[in-house]
Amino acid sequence: MPEIHRDIIIGRNAKVWQVMERHLRKAAHSREIIAISHSDIAKFAFNKNDRIWVFAYSRKTEENEELLNCLANSATAEVIYISSASTIVNRQTRCYEYPRVKQQAEESAVRLLNARILSLGLVFDNTDELPAGKNAATSYTELVTFFLKPHWPDHNNAHINLFTIVEKPFQSTLEKWLYRIYGLMMRISYKWPCMLRPFDFALRALNIRWYGYVYLSNKLWCMTIS
Repeated sequence: MPEIHRDIIIGRNAKVWQVMERHLRKAAHSREIIAISHSDIAKFAFNKNDRIWVFAYSRKTEENEELLNCLANSATAEVIYISSASTIVNRQTRCYEYPRVKQQAEESAVRLLNARILSLGLVFDNTDELPAGKNAATSYTELVTFFLKPHWPDHNNAHINLFTIVEKPFQSTLEKWLYRIYGLMMRISYKWPCMLRPFDFALRALNIRWYGYVYLSNKLWCMTIS
């Protein structure tokens, strides 16, 4: 692979990238970093010494496909697609939009760009930002460290899960019981967990964030990793 001279970020307005950028200002690095939006791709001059990081994402499958097609002729050294740990829920159900569309984009990135996949958990600076319970999570420190010096186990491994299980205590006994009850309902609903959406809205109103595909993803990863 050619020597990397520039890191090109696709998705300069992505929340994760914007926080990463603040961290990178404090870090020592020698490569040039350029962040552009998806609308800049057609007129941007890529070269063979570029590494592309795709943070951009659309809720519409066809828009993700269009973005990746635009990159197909970029002739760069490497493409890394930023994916999500939540795609694991597709093994059980495809009723959640974000994990379903994200996995479709991930598969398209591999097919069209021979991209490497970097899957992130819930990204955080401080564990206070995470939902209660056990989370598949990625710290910004971990992410920035990987960004500055990407390392893949071997040349044939095109997918890395850059997250660990991070536990945050429940705020109250009531929340702990709600978590257990929700888990029981999730097991009963199994392939149709979106039936629980009314409960999800109620939990969100209580400022609880471990519902829906976040809950299911964390549970599946806890079983997989352990």
